[in-house]
Amino acid sequence: MGREVLTPPLSFSMGLRHLITFIGKSFYGKSYFRSPTSSIRKINNLQVANCIVDELHVRERTDTDQLNKRESWQSDTRLLAKFKNTLEAGNVENGGLQIVEFAIKRRHIDEINSITLGRTNFVHNVNINWLDVTQPNDKFVYSIVPVGENGLEGFPNEVSAESNFVGWWIVDKDNNEVLAFDKAIGNVGNVDTQLNQGRIMIETFSKYPQIYYNNQEYTSFSLTTVIIPSEFERSGNAYKRILQNFIQKHIPMIVKSGDGRVFVCDVSNLRTSQPLNVWNGCDYLTVTVDLTEVEDYKSYLSDIV
Repeated sequence: MGREVLTPPLSFSMGLRHLITFIGKSFYGKSYFRSPTSSIRKINNLQVANCIVDELHVRERTDTDQLNKRESWQSDTRLLAKFKNTLEAGNVENGGLQIVEFAIKRRHIDEINSITLGRTNFVHNVNINWLDVTQPNDKFVYSIVPVGENGLEGFPNEVSAESNFVGWWIVDKDNNEVLAFDKAIGNVGNVDTQLNQGRIMIETFSKYPQIYYNNQEYTSFSLTTVIIPSEFERSGNAYKRILQNFIQKHIPMIVKSGDGRVFVCDVSNLRTSQPLNVWNGCDYLTVTVDLTEVEDYKSYLSDIV
């Protein structure tokens, strides 16, 4: 452990003879020690003795700055013991603490903090299948995190994934409903987006007008696709589904593009076009909707619990 002297004294038992980084003034003031390596792996056992501790945070990373504030669970956290007036130390699966559910989380590969996509009850020997329809085209890390009966989260199991779809998609995150704008009849056409800004022009007695901007800034555009009904289905039923699932709810929808852009939009002005009874009510349906951006994507996802 080097020649540094710590107060209060600590005793450790761990694998691979690595050092552990402790951060937090509640433990032993503003001092800490660190490993010369970039991270700590395979910690098997940690013992803290002869001290009074109200919170203990063990992280895998050792390149973090010295902090004078407590942090919440991070992606590299291995132990976050809040104690909460008990001897359980606040960590899931420690001292018989029962797991009651799993939290499903996602973060960008370059980010530390995750968003919680949802939760599912803990059931023994049952596989967890989770469909995420809210992601844009990018690289992500998904985590399954056990949650204890006291509400604290345990060590996450992580998997990396890359999203790579084509076309435009409207997504209802609450019901996992999706509407794909990825088909066309004849001319494929373009998607023209417009950035709208709060701009005021005032005519003056001088040669040039004065231009002022406020904080308003949003994107508006229209999308068109072709809906091909299922076998023996009438086109009118496909129209009703779109109307009920994406128009009449009057809630913001995620709109994402294969080029990586993603918006949260109001969906309005549903318009359709179809051949004149060529196939006795089972014709394809050309659908057009207008989209107006109404909220920031990350802020919208933060509402997911």
